[in-house]
Amino acid sequence: MGNADYIWEQIGVWFAARKWMIVVFGLIVLGGAYAWRKLTNAWKVFCSGIVSLVIFVILFVFFQICFPELLEKSAGLWNFIILVVSAPVAFAIWHFRDENNRQQIENQRKDINLKEFQKLSEWVSGAHLPEVETVSKTTQKSSSKDGAEITEQPTEQSEEYAKKPDAANFDTFSKRDGAVALQISAIYNLLPFFRGDYGESFRLPAFNLLKSAWQAMQQDSLNQLEMDNLSDEEQEKIFDELKKRAASPMGVALTQVLLSLNQENKKLNLRDFPEMLPNICLAGMNFRLNGVSEIARDLSGLNLNGADFRGAVLEKVIFQKSNLRCTKLDNAILRDANLQDANLEWAKLRRARLDETNFQNTDICYADLRNSQLNWKKLKKSKNITCIKINKYDFIEQIYPDWKKENGPQWRELEGNEQGKVIDQFCSETLIRIFNKDGKRIGPPFWEYKT
Repeated sequence: MGNADYIWEQIGVWFAARKWMIVVFGLIVLGGAYAWRKLTNAWKVFCSGIVSLVIFVILFVFFQICFPELLEKSAGLWNFIILVVSAPVAFAIWHFRDENNRQQIENQRKDINLKEFQKLSEWVSGAHLPEVETVSKTTQKSSSKDGAEITEQPTEQSEEYAKKPDAANFDTFSKRDGAVALQISAIYNLLPFFRGDYGESFRLPAFNLLKSAWQAMQQDSLNQLEMDNLSDEEQEKIFDELKKRAASPMGVALTQVLLSLNQENKKLNLRDFPEMLPNICLAGMNFRLNGVSEIARDLSGLNLNGADFRGAVLEKVIFQKSNLRCTKLDNAILRDANLQDANLEWAKLRRARLDETNFQNTDICYADLRNSQLNWKKLKKSKNITCIKINKYDFIEQIYPDWKKENGPQWRELEGNEQGKVIDQFCSETLIRIFNKDGKRIGPPFWEYKT
């Protein structure tokens, strides 16, 4: 018992005399543990050997100085030293084995996720949809006229998908309906990939697939809008088709996934792909759809140059400090939207709903606002309204009553020539271009505008 007390006393004295060495050694251990993650396998083996050698020297010197008699007589002490010295090498071997097992599991998981993503891609793209079957029916009719026999063989062709199977007491999908349901389900199943639950490598491909699916869904209507000489009724019908597709089950699924939030539910996933947002097509998308978070309506500070929002519901969407240059916002609903400090140069806003829209310090020069439901009192707060396009009706009903001089006459009190002079004066002062209902510009020639 006395020898044990003596040993512990000596250990205490040794540690007390070398406190700074212990602190330094602890810092070295912590630094080494941090650097361990950065080393290659070869360096890890080398460092493990060095650590074993250092531990052996330290233990040998310690026992040689403090307990030389134990070092010479105790075989168990040498076994202890060997055990401690071999610990770093044993740890390295365990680490490599564990890392190898972990890598194999990770590779298997990635392979499974890749196969799942490929299958979902086929379903979302519609590659699984059944082919159209063409059914031809031929009927033969014979008749006689003036002794001559006339034979007619009319042929009818129809296109149909596989017929709905017979069901006794319950409804079943046709092959086509079932394939569409699978397509919608695949869109929702892309959400974990898009959000990054299966790794960052799947996020961008999932995003490209989703936005391509949306554009493909709306492309026919968008192509029709590019046709010349479309009447107002024809354009309205096309925009109705855009909104109808956006409200379809497939459109709803794409909207909810594209406007989904990140894993922490704090940020719109689209914000993680700033390089893909210019010229993006979200035509007809409803940002007020049930299930879409208010956070998803925050598009502030984004570069949306050339984006297609035609027919989209953008009510209360925040575009503050966003780049909306050359964006297509025709027939979009921007009621109560925040466009403060945004750039809308050359933007197309024909027939857009702009009532109560915040235009504070907005650069909207050269934008087309014809037939839009604008609010002049808010629009004139813009930073730059040079050369914007408006129609004559908006000028007469909204702008002129606010712009006319104090105690000036009402528009209808002006003579024909006086109305023309007022328009010329307004265009020269504001550099705003006015068009009639036929699309013809009225007012002075552009080169006569004051600069």
